[in-house]
Amino acid sequence: MEDLQDALVRAQAGDAHGMADLYRAYSAQLLAYLATQVRRREDAEDLLGEVFLQAMRDVASFEGDVGGFRAWLYRIATNRAVDLARRNRRRPEEPLALAIEQPGSADPAGEALGRVDRERLWRAVTALPEAQRQVVAMRLAGGLSAPEIAKAVGKPVGAVKALQHRALVNLTKALGGPYPGVLEGRLDSREETRD
Repeated sequence: MEDLQDALVRAQAGDAHGMADLYRAYSAQLLAYLATQVRRREDAEDLLGEVFLQAMRDVASFEGDVGGFRAWLYRIATNRAVDLARRNRRRPEEPLALAIEQPGSADPAGEALGRVDRERLWRAVTALPEAQRQVVAMRLAGGLSAPEIAKAVGKPVGAVKALQHRALVNLTKALGGPYPGVLEGRLDSREETRD
């Protein structure tokens, strides 16, 4: 952690190597988070570049420690993903009529089932209310703790924990799994704001 704090200080002073160290430390988890927020892997990769470009431009004015910097990166990433979703709503893409299969698959049936499971999970995640989807993605894909997520989304830690719990309950219901104390039904869209 001290190394990352040092990298942040160096980046704020204009040292490109400091920013490179921060990129190496956070890019993989941030990309995993972005991949849960957008449909295509290419879009997630493009957004990752945009996030770090903005961070590089604005790091000198950033005030806080390396934990705050990490939360700041996730806030930028979330805003970029929302911007992309808005742009895509205005001019939707035409889906490909047919996907070209890659030859040489050792287990085509297993791959097909895996694609179906991933597609089912993706639909369940995208059906979550936005705040729940962000919290569960930051937690599971980004590896952030509840306090770090709270900084990134600007909510109390208790609200983040409640959103995370509600998201997991909703995912379990949507995927047909049992969850103790949860009745069958539709997704719970309540947004928790208390601590």
